[in-house]
Amino acid sequence: MLNLTKPGKACIAFLLTTVMLSGFAHAQDPDLLVKMSDGQAFGGGSLTQSILLDNSQPGAIQGWSLGVCNDPGSLIPVSSALGADAATVKNGAAPDFETMNLTDEGVTQGVVICFTGCATLTEVTDFEMLTIDYSVLGEVGSSSQLQFCSYGTPLVTTVLVIDSESVIPTKQDSTIEILSPNFLTLGSGMGVVGQTAELPVSLTTERPIDGLSIAVGYDQSLLTFVGASAAGAAADADFVEVSGTAEPGTLGVGLVMSFSLSVEIPVGDDQQVLSLAFDVANDLGGQPAPLISPVGFIPSSGSPPITNRIVDGSYSETPNLVDGSIELVDFNPFVRGDCNRDSFVDIADGIAILAYLFQGQPVGGNSGPCLDACDIDDSATPTSPGIGIGDAVYVFTYQFAGGSPPPAPFPDMGIDPTNGDGLGCDGDGDDQ
Repeated sequence: MLNLTKPGKACIAFLLTTVMLSGFAHAQDPDLLVKMSDGQAFGGGSLTQSILLDNSQPGAIQGWSLGVCNDPGSLIPVSSALGADAATVKNGAAPDFETMNLTDEGVTQGVVICFTGCATLTEVTDFEMLTIDYSVLGEVGSSSQLQFCSYGTPLVTTVLVIDSESVIPTKQDSTIEILSPNFLTLGSGMGVVGQTAELPVSLTTERPIDGLSIAVGYDQSLLTFVGASAAGAAADADFVEVSGTAEPGTLGVGLVMSFSLSVEIPVGDDQQVLSLAFDVANDLGGQPAPLISPVGFIPSSGSPPITNRIVDGSYSETPNLVDGSIELVDFNPFVRGDCNRDSFVDIADGIAILAYLFQGQPVGGNSGPCLDACDIDDSATPTSPGIGIGDAVYVFTYQFAGGSPPPAPFPDMGIDPTNGDGLGCDGDGDDQ
């Protein structure tokens, strides 16, 4: 608020002359502290910083000026306002004079509490002088400094006015860590020796995404990367390409949703965007199955380097990265319910189960035993054999009484999703 009475003009001229000429300032006063707190901000988001004052000396503060400087490559001030306490500093009202100036590199403020001396500021703690809103442009994972400074033309310094003299306070600057609210996640997969394993890549994002790239490392003695495809929320991507210069044991993939920027990956949590395919080695190098093979993000892959980035228009960042793994197993595929292994699930399988239970006949015929296929209700556990008369009844009910079909893998051949139950197929790793 600006009150241009004649004495007010004189006070303003005196104050501004005092606070802008740093050569007339006294030595730094330890009983006066202007401070900013350290904090965290999301890349591409916003940050509000409060400028606070602690005054533990008896002198009455008549006004102040502040300069707060920033790195415009990381933080840019977009607005500022009187702090909540400063807004009522004149006996519950706004100060008689208050002015602010913003540039990309800093913010300055000048305040006169009362032209006539009707109000001053004495001992306070955490008195809010000023708030500044910043746009956060810095690289995720970096930090940026906010510092009290002398800034502007004419020069504005950080001083407090006591008894019409400038006093330099002690200053506490701020460090802002720039974080990401977004995540790229390598999921978990299962791979059978000698077969192909799929590994999902998921994105959690708080902003629509135009494209992304990933760089991933894996154990090339166990896995061979064979390709990447768009999936889930990115299934309609215009472009998916694998780096042709990736180093052994690494892969680089880039994805663009739309060259016209008309289609984006929407805001959302754990949305699958890619599927990575790996061939599993026939030999696990003498290591017992099941074996967990890590698949993790690396800084870059190929030349030119493919890195881990998400892109939204002109904004890009390296989000939080969550590694994944593939469980390598030596299980064999089967069809649940095909106990006699004749490629059909029918009445003959129920009879085969009864013959196994009550006559001691083997199951599987010439193809060999696959007890997992005979556990039609998938009830086996490591401590319970699981195969019983109920499995025969299950087949008959499914065939003739409209009962439910067997659980997976059915009707197509596949891997037991409940592996570890002690029942295997063809002597695989799930046999006990």
